[in-house]
Amino acid sequence: MPFHRDFRAPTREERDSAIGHFPGACHTSETRRKMILADIESEVSMQSSLLHRPSLAKSGTAAEAALLDLDKPEVFSHSPRSETRLAIPSPRDDLDWLANVPEEGQTFDQYVQCLTSRSGRIRPSANAEGEDIVLLPIIKEDNDGVWSDCGPPLEKLVQYTQVFFDRNVRVLPAASVSSRILASKKRKRKGNIDTAEFKLRFPHNTESGGSGHPLATSVTIKGRANQKHMQLQVTSVLDALSTFRDQRSRSKEFCIMAITMEDLFDAPTDLFCAGMAFGGSKVAVFSFFRYHPHLKMHPGTWHDFEYAKKPSTYSYYENNKQNPKGLSPLPQPLANNAEFLRRSSKLLTHELGHLYGLDHCIFNRCLMMGTGHLVEDFQAPCHVCPVCLRKLQWRLGFDVSGRYALLSEAFIEMGLKKEASWTKKQYYLNT
Repeated sequence: MPFHRDFRAPTREERDSAIGHFPGACHTSETRRKMILADIESEVSMQSSLLHRPSLAKSGTAAEAALLDLDKPEVFSHSPRSETRLAIPSPRDDLDWLANVPEEGQTFDQYVQCLTSRSGRIRPSANAEGEDIVLLPIIKEDNDGVWSDCGPPLEKLVQYTQVFFDRNVRVLPAASVSSRILASKKRKRKGNIDTAEFKLRFPHNTESGGSGHPLATSVTIKGRANQKHMQLQVTSVLDALSTFRDQRSRSKEFCIMAITMEDLFDAPTDLFCAGMAFGGSKVAVFSFFRYHPHLKMHPGTWHDFEYAKKPSTYSYYENNKQNPKGLSPLPQPLANNAEFLRRSSKLLTHELGHLYGLDHCIFNRCLMMGTGHLVEDFQAPCHVCPVCLRKLQWRLGFDVSGRYALLSEAFIEMGLKKEASWTKKQYYLNT
């Protein structure tokens, strides 16, 4: 299967040079230092500041010293057999991302240029003053604000995200969503499609907003539903989320990312949409619904899905059969959450990477590769390649060795042995 006709795969030389020069970006050194150290220097004590920089606490490295990792090429050298040193694979399916999208890629130098001006100042789009990653669960109203036990364990996702980005992660009280059927229309082959009203209720918050307006706690959003299933329209949720964020006191918030086990869609023809971000507003919403390891779905009907007894890397009905036998209409709590955590943690960190300014990667097999469908998504690595790692280190200033040590522990906690082994190898390579 060929790449998109307008896509040109990078040469070996281009892949090697994408990581940039060592040392690099000297004209941004001082503004980068101020951006990364501002929060630490404002803390009353070092102990409280280290809560926001797990990699520094783990390694015992001073924040100033961790900044210097950026100019150490050995820090970004992955082990010889690491998949993150391999070139991106050619498309195997006509729905694969690079068969349809002519990605241009983003080198390390282009990343720095994107976030800084010619004088070296940090652009407002980088949200340099924002520190905390804020997660907002969206839960169906009749769940009483409790995260679904059929979803990935929320506390492990929080721990992993905090380690991955070396930033404090806060979880807000859950927002709730409800639907009310208004009318029903029967369509051939599609079953009943109902007209419904959807309400999104944000958690009560006493924080005053920068706009001076009171916080809106309940808004009407778009969606679609039938008697079996409902989907929320993703841009409608993002509009509401942007307003919610604007009305909050958010001096230390880098972004608000809504996460949910409710299903999403964008265009009327969509089967589903995993999620979307408004990068300028620093808000995003993502659904783990279609990432359930036991889920099986019809590839052409958004409300036709059931659950198999065993997990699978192929989420569609075999041979596109409708209503296959042996499936259950409801999911069961998972005894082993490892695969669900693998999938959902990749989705969460990939999309947060975009909010930090990282484009899709075309230089190596990498967490930041674009994916066009679930099968391709599930095959992507959990790790960033050396190019994208250096971008994150420039923006976040973490201690690379300390981060690897913490990632290994987090992967073990999630039951991901292969990923834990990989990070251990990188840690020993750096120490």
